[in-house]
Amino acid sequence: MNLQEYLKENRLITDGAMGTFFDSRKQSELTAEMGNKKAPKLVKEIHKEYIKAGARLLRTNTFDMAGEPFDTREKTQECIRLACSIARKAVEECREEGILDDSEPVFIGADIGPVNYDYQCAKDDILNRYLWITDCFLKENVDCFVFETQAEFGILGEITSYIKARDDIFILVQFSFDKTGYTKAGLSIPSMVRAMERQQTIDGYGFNCGMSSSHLSRILNKTAFEGNKYISALPNASYTSMSRGKIVYSNNVPYFADMMEKLDSIGIRILGGCCGTTPNYIRSLSERLKNRPLRQIQTIPADRGKSNILQRENPLLAKLNRGEKIIMVELDPPFGENADKVLEGAAFLKGKGTDVITLSDSPLGRARMDSALLAVKVLKETGMPVMPHISCRDKNIIALRGLLLGLSMNGLDNILIVTGDPVQKGDGVKQVFEYNSIRLMNYVKTMNEDVFAGHPFFYGGALNYSGVNKEAVAARMKSKIEAGVSCFLTQPVYSDEDIERITYLRNETGAKIIAGVMPLVSHKNAVFIQNEMPGIHISDEIMNRYAQDLSREEYEDIAVEVSEDIIKKLDGVAAGYYFMTPFNRYALIQRIINRITVQ
Repeated sequence: MNLQEYLKENRLITDGAMGTFFDSRKQSELTAEMGNKKAPKLVKEIHKEYIKAGARLLRTNTFDMAGEPFDTREKTQECIRLACSIARKAVEECREEGILDDSEPVFIGADIGPVNYDYQCAKDDILNRYLWITDCFLKENVDCFVFETQAEFGILGEITSYIKARDDIFILVQFSFDKTGYTKAGLSIPSMVRAMERQQTIDGYGFNCGMSSSHLSRILNKTAFEGNKYISALPNASYTSMSRGKIVYSNNVPYFADMMEKLDSIGIRILGGCCGTTPNYIRSLSERLKNRPLRQIQTIPADRGKSNILQRENPLLAKLNRGEKIIMVELDPPFGENADKVLEGAAFLKGKGTDVITLSDSPLGRARMDSALLAVKVLKETGMPVMPHISCRDKNIIALRGLLLGLSMNGLDNILIVTGDPVQKGDGVKQVFEYNSIRLMNYVKTMNEDVFAGHPFFYGGALNYSGVNKEAVAARMKSKIEAGVSCFLTQPVYSDEDIERITYLRNETGAKIIAGVMPLVSHKNAVFIQNEMPGIHISDEIMNRYAQDLSREEYEDIAVEVSEDIIKKLDGVAAGYYFMTPFNRYALIQRIINRITVQ
């Protein structure tokens, strides 16, 4: 009997935690995966205890295989082989000891956790590692694959397709959600359910880690399932606390079983435990459910409990969609606490052709006034629409989510999402980079569908059009478009070569590009930008116009003329213009706007 056949007539009780239970029993500093070679008897005894408790799915002791816990592939393959062998030996001994009768199946699941990668990891490297690991498990003839604690489906689509092409084996994909109902990658429970119900290469999906049994029970009772797949629920024993420097879980076996019984009542067919659970948890769960009839998954309308949501039109998006040029003006947040210049600039520009003020987030990694807090003040005091830049450099996902909620509460619907300039080496400041811009864009896209459904964020992305490989630049733009970006703001444009590159990228991707215009206001300024700003190239023709020792008025006249010439060349390419204000000279920017908007 295979697992698919078993689930048609039975609920499947899985084991509980291996890692935390192993840690509580070990006598040295071994990790759980190292135990397959150095403490095989302990790993086998843990498996046997779960079988005795009623578990009929054993997950191999290989959770961290995708995270490269060993320094060679040979050691990784040996760990996988030993883990499968130990699990099978545990089943054999339970049969020999009369704990299991010969007709009672126990399935061996290839347990694979997420890759712990940062934003710089290449997708192909991660995919190739996963595929190699699945090949190792297929050679061991496991009964199913269990991909656990995932944050996004992503490359798992390719991996599960790869597996199914070689063996019609049961595949279960489980995601880890926090208390807010989101994964670390920004995937929400409703969006995950919608995607997994339609995914042809998996047989079941569900939830492990992240949440306690009570929280998971409350959320899943309100979740709209379609009933096309088997659903799993393997919550933690509880939320964690610290005691004497160690992570501890509550000892709450009866309470856990109560909550799991509620999950069984809505038709969750695969039930077990994750971090902090032990054989006692699984025994209590198994005994509680032993005589209960099987339930079909509870399907409910996706809009249950929701009122009709009125959509608030975003003026920027509406203007883009009408094909009208958008005018953005960037003002620089101050290094100190006085923001008068920014407020004066926003008030001066209001109602004179500028659609939105943008505020950068510490460019070059130099601390300035927080762009989001300043944006709130600008909006409240001037009424001018604002688009703060949101950087991934300094904030983890907890801070980023809180920031998005706070901006929305204050009526700010426009943001520019950037990865952020790195901190300079040697200054003693740590950078975060838990996300990059694309992952944050996907997070906001999901929140727009769920949390901000009536007033979604309009968000743009940065475009470094001068990258050496223009095909790679276009590919990254397409990834951002898939992540919900509405437009791209570019670096300053100064040459025909820049315009040619932007034209190619626009044609290749279909993107709406807001071209960067940064007026040069002196010879010194032009020389600095030419030599100190990476990726910006000022043509010789423009440089020659900035002779030394001209007056401020003469330099500004040249700046207006040069900017107007560039804008004319961009007319058929750009969806709008993004003015970077030199030294807060917003009156100069207004002169240029007046010139280009005169009919």
